[in-house]
Amino acid sequence: MTLDVAAGTQLRFSEYLTDLTSVPESGASLIETWFPSRELSQLIAKDRRVRDPAYAAHRWWARRPPALLRALLLATALPPGISEQEFWSRYASEDHHLAGLTVYDPFMGGGSTLVEAQRLGASVMGSDVDPMSVRIVQSELTPVDGKRLRAYGDLLLRHLRSKLSWLYPTDSDAQPLHYFSIAEVQCPACNEAGPLYRNLVLVRDPKKVGAVVRDHAITVFCPICWTLHHLDTPDRKEIICCGKRSKIMSGTFRAAAYHCPSCGQASTHRELQTGIAKRRVVAVEETQHNGRRRLRMPISSDTTGELKAAREWKMRRKSLPHPEGEIRATRSDERPRSFGITRYEELYTSRQLLVLGHALQWIHQNVHEGEFQRALELAISNSLATNNKLCGYATDYGRLSALFSVRGYSLPVLTVELNPLHETGGRGTIAACIERVAKSDTRQVRRHVWDSQARRPAANVFSFQRAQGSRWVGLKNAASASELEAISKIDVAVFDPPYFDFIAYDELSEFHRAWFGELELAGDPLLPKSEDPVQSFGTQLGKSLTEMVKRARGNKPFVFTYHSANPDAWKAVGVALDKAQLAVTQLWPVRSDGHMGHHSNPGNCEWDVVVVCRPWGGTVRHEFQNDANLWVSEMKPLSVNEADVQNFRFAIQMAQSRFARVL
Repeated sequence: MTLDVAAGTQLRFSEYLTDLTSVPESGASLIETWFPSRELSQLIAKDRRVRDPAYAAHRWWARRPPALLRALLLATALPPGISEQEFWSRYASEDHHLAGLTVYDPFMGGGSTLVEAQRLGASVMGSDVDPMSVRIVQSELTPVDGKRLRAYGDLLLRHLRSKLSWLYPTDSDAQPLHYFSIAEVQCPACNEAGPLYRNLVLVRDPKKVGAVVRDHAITVFCPICWTLHHLDTPDRKEIICCGKRSKIMSGTFRAAAYHCPSCGQASTHRELQTGIAKRRVVAVEETQHNGRRRLRMPISSDTTGELKAAREWKMRRKSLPHPEGEIRATRSDERPRSFGITRYEELYTSRQLLVLGHALQWIHQNVHEGEFQRALELAISNSLATNNKLCGYATDYGRLSALFSVRGYSLPVLTVELNPLHETGGRGTIAACIERVAKSDTRQVRRHVWDSQARRPAANVFSFQRAQGSRWVGLKNAASASELEAISKIDVAVFDPPYFDFIAYDELSEFHRAWFGELELAGDPLLPKSEDPVQSFGTQLGKSLTEMVKRARGNKPFVFTYHSANPDAWKAVGVALDKAQLAVTQLWPVRSDGHMGHHSNPGNCEWDVVVVCRPWGGTVRHEFQNDANLWVSEMKPLSVNEADVQNFRFAIQMAQSRFARVL
């Protein structure tokens, strides 16, 4: 595919980039003349399953790939004329290429931009309206000594187990790990109570790599007497129990509704208030001394333990930390209120509240070093996602499914309660979450780099060393557009603003913030207002950009990533750029969300558009010489879905009247 350039000659996109880099532009940055979009997209894909300890301490919902941010920071800071080989050499180097520079992210979220900038030797500043963001990023940028944190963690766990082991009764040869339960709901039509279940399957052993190895192919329950049936044939269609045949893959919940066995009425979770319905424990999964797991029916001590926990919580509630506040009624996502849950405390069982409350109380009373107290609080906060009433179970793998696995409050039909004090296993135990924070001070990170000779990603181990000397960290819980005099001049700004087609992450982070009395944000989140979404979003984003222009020193452009197949989203970006009097000096496509896996669909954007902009002074208007079809062609063999073709087109349309070249 070809395109017409100003002189009338025909150049391929790659040739056009080579031509740009040959033009002497002393005021430009490398990213305004060249950027390895296709190669970086392939590298990001290879990094998809790499776990970087710095980002594993606590969940955040919208992280850009670290590889993308490292590349953007380098290309923004470097001058034009750097060869491709030299760029990738610096990318793979552990040298502090950004030493002496200050990098700012006004929407720091999970902190990926600032972590990568710090690894490149820069001083870093960031702000976010969400106090949970500040907690997480502070931990990432200033991790505590892992060995000392583990020592504190051992003391905490020793205290919890000595005080609360009765919550999870253990026999001589096995320890409870998971409690499986289903809701018992009341039909609003006939008032008959009945169990809500999708099918009879509790666990399966399909012999998948990484799955729990079990003694039986499948374990199911009888919906009449609740007896467990351990089956050795995985393709069994039904069981015979209580004189009746029950189909294994049939249940009372189908097509997103409960179907009453008595009258046939179909009812939704909203109508049933399933979130606050009584629950029946149908099985307990235990770990044996030989390391294998087994499922058993609940026994009397399980039932009495639950009742005792409820009484204990009622007595201790006022003296123990716990989540406070109502779940806002005015929300973009009506869940979990639509399940009947209106207070954050209702998201937890009495057992969970006792363990978490005692843990935070011990931390506050016994850990007097502020950084270690915050680190342990972060570990407890991270454990909330695996210790609440809305956790499910990956039946074929034998793993608990944490809340927010799909970026929202979902209500599993089969819920699983974890034993957070388990000693050897379980995803999301307190011990496991402390270990994740402890590992965040690890300096060796396995990632990929680009092999310029082989033309493919290559595995690499980085040994990031913390910069010494005058580097510093500055974080603010503040709106990005707030005029904070404390924020000094910035050299580089690379960021990822909230998207027009937003997910209200502040509604998700409230789940964590409710435990720390931090339900209030420091300002209004960047969201489109219903009365005029384009102007409201664009004006608010424009204020943030204007503040960055005021604080900028030197001559580096501003760089942000964005995507949307909604034309209004890109119109709003245009409004923001105009308000801040910024010209677009380059656009680049990068595939950054191809990791969405089973959560992806053809309507989701998987490609970001990198927007490079700077004040109009020192630029001259110029025609943008690319189009969406050209990008699609040049990104091969990587695929681009129809939503991203629209994403590209709307981005280019936005840039056409605002495009300029640096003098």
